[in-house]
Amino acid sequence: MKRLLVLVLASALVAATLVGCTPSGPRVQASGTLIVGSPEITGDFVAGFSSSAYDVWVRTLINGYETYSATPDNKFVLNKTVVKKVSTAEDADGNKTYTFDIHKDLKYNDGSKVTAEDYVFYFLWFASPLWTEAGASSTVGEGLVGYEAYLKGEADRFKGVKLLGNYKFSITIDKEELPYFYEVLYATAMPIPKHVWAPDATIDQNDDGAKLVSENLKDDFSRIASQERFNPTVTAGPYKFVSFGNGTVTVKANEHFKGTFEKKLPQLEYVIIRSIAQDTDVDQVILGDVDAVTGVIEGEKIEKAKAADTTDVNYYARNGFGGVFMHCDFGPTKDAKVRHALAYLIDRDEIIFNVLGGYGSVTNGFYGLAQWMYEDNKAKIDAFPHFTRNIEKANQLLDETEWKYEADGTTPFDPKKAENGNYYRYNQNKEMLAIHHFGTENNNVTDNVEIQFKANAHLAGVKWDIARGDFDALLKLYYYAFQLKPEERYYHTFNLATNFGAAFDPYYSFHSDWIGTWYNSEQLSDPELDEIMIKMRRLAPTDLETFSKYWLEFQERWYELLPCIPLYSNEYYDVFRKEVKGFNTTPFADWADIICDIHK
Repeated sequence: MKRLLVLVLASALVAATLVGCTPSGPRVQASGTLIVGSPEITGDFVAGFSSSAYDVWVRTLINGYETYSATPDNKFVLNKTVVKKVSTAEDADGNKTYTFDIHKDLKYNDGSKVTAEDYVFYFLWFASPLWTEAGASSTVGEGLVGYEAYLKGEADRFKGVKLLGNYKFSITIDKEELPYFYEVLYATAMPIPKHVWAPDATIDQNDDGAKLVSENLKDDFSRIASQERFNPTVTAGPYKFVSFGNGTVTVKANEHFKGTFEKKLPQLEYVIIRSIAQDTDVDQVILGDVDAVTGVIEGEKIEKAKAADTTDVNYYARNGFGGVFMHCDFGPTKDAKVRHALAYLIDRDEIIFNVLGGYGSVTNGFYGLAQWMYEDNKAKIDAFPHFTRNIEKANQLLDETEWKYEADGTTPFDPKKAENGNYYRYNQNKEMLAIHHFGTENNNVTDNVEIQFKANAHLAGVKWDIARGDFDALLKLYYYAFQLKPEERYYHTFNLATNFGAAFDPYYSFHSDWIGTWYNSEQLSDPELDEIMIKMRRLAPTDLETFSKYWLEFQERWYELLPCIPLYSNEYYDVFRKEVKGFNTTPFADWADIICDIHK
């Protein structure tokens, strides 16, 4: 699951009122254990690396005390459990400052106090060039005054971040970044334990901003990237990390946790996330081997879960989609016409029928069915030309590329000869049009993608092959191929799924600013798309109508570039044992987000 990598996401509207219940009386002792089945966990539990969605579950469980919180119904609220007072002010230049006073009773899982230093440290750490040198990537601090200078090492102080007291700090948004549709993201922070991550460091503050001072910083960054990353020790969330081994993560209720933005506390003593075989995941819930599995999309499994007397289901429209994602900087898939031709070599409707069994539909872009922007523009989006199996169209497109010859590099390719197989397209350098695909094992989507391309690719002169591996291997090949030398690269396409947060800001996924990082995983660079994404960002948070308009422009241009063949969006089914209560997931909040609601 790509791009579920940010710490906290926001929606367009900022709300200051809190919802939900506030517990009264003495703290109730957490009890019981919840076992959640998952695909393979890679083991990256500190933000900054290409974690899977299942690693992010762990990060969600063990981190907390964010200044603003995303709600299950796609709103964004001030976290009053953390923030005693917040004020905003604009200076004469137009920069906007958020000043936070935090409560004095916040604690980490080791019992130590959370102070304003830990929130300032969050920005100073994740925006530091030393974090990049340690192999990580981060957008923390982006948009604040002095961010670029600090990130690039041109300044040792972060001008837009200030420590104002033991429980008071401020951040200042650069006027050049305003307006921003998701402005509150810039003001979202969470505490990082300086006494653990950089125990010898102090924070020096003056009018030019905050600065980390320590002779051991480089070693500290290396240690966190190589040790704490896999075994987080001190955290501030509802749960604390216990262990990871043999594909199983165990966390335990944090007795020092003050509560969520709704002041809710963990009700389960232990939560275990266990990697299990995906072809039998629902069966394992029915039999009681695990308590829950999430994001089930296959119709056959869903029907089985609904029929079982040991399980309940919760379902919702997916805030994401699945597709065949393509590297746009390497080999034949550098050419958008090749990418479009590949889309005409599969029958998406047949894949959806075989995989989803009626619980989903085809998509035409980079969106999910749960997004309000899709609902606003549904008629226009659904009217996009429908990719379906069309061998003639695929050949026409490929004839417009460099891959239009026979093996001699001069004789025009003849589609009629392709019907017998072993007759492929070449360019004038006598290089064959070969597409190498990577998919995961025991995956029904991978199976159906293979069936389609093997049946059709050769008819357009495309030599298509597939390799399979575990999910961790796929993520590394997908996210980090840009780090390889050209002669070391091999795979062009991958079948994956992406889920979106409450904030939809494709700048982090496709803007050319992120070429050469794992954020822009497709390594797509297009000035026109860049311009549209910036227009989407440069809106006031309340300008929903214009944002929706630009969203449609983005989808139209994305469709023309086609860095991914969109296959399906669907209903997600979470399957859980009947004794599990409170498993009320939504398109915008998975089970880890609402863990304090879940009990047995």
